[in-house]
Amino acid sequence: MTPLDSPHRRHREAAAQAEGHGGAAIGLPAREIVPAHLLDGGEIVHFAIKPSPWYVVLVSLRWMATGVLLAVLGTAEFVPASYRWYLYQAAVWMVAARLGWATLEWVSRLYVLTNRRVLRLRGVFAVDFFECSLERIQNTGIVLTLPERLVRAGSISFQTASGQSASWRIVPRPLELHEQLLKAIQKAQNRGNHGV
Repeated sequence: MTPLDSPHRRHREAAAQAEGHGGAAIGLPAREIVPAHLLDGGEIVHFAIKPSPWYVVLVSLRWMATGVLLAVLGTAEFVPASYRWYLYQAAVWMVAARLGWATLEWVSRLYVLTNRRVLRLRGVFAVDFFECSLERIQNTGIVLTLPERLVRAGSISFQTASGQSASWRIVPRPLELHEQLLKAIQKAQNRGNHGV
């Protein structure tokens, strides 16, 4: 095998073909973000995405609300003036720490749809890798909470016959992604039923 015929190069070419057919029109350039060793021979990446940048804020809302309450509490008359500074500092550090952790979570997450599987990578210190063949997915769903709807994001879940379930949390354009997922599942299941 020559350097020009490496598996990494073949993966990049397959991903480029997928992009040419509208497969990777959403999200990150698949050939640059999906490690080649995660893909089987001939597997084509339809898209590789990260959660919406709003993920950082949305998963931190409760902590941010608690920080605001602490800061408001610091302005109350019954709180001694010598303690107010501590409440303000606690509020700032609490919000900053949570936003920092949420940013690390966002950076470590990757959602991938190929012509054969769905993949989810997450984890800051330990990588949690989930994969499922498209043929085994029985149910999919979309969850659009009010905060997610306000920022045009949503979460997509899928479940297998064996009870395994996973989700792509707070992704941009969830309806469009879900439609692509359903098409890929239908195509894979039809291919499996015909023994192709």
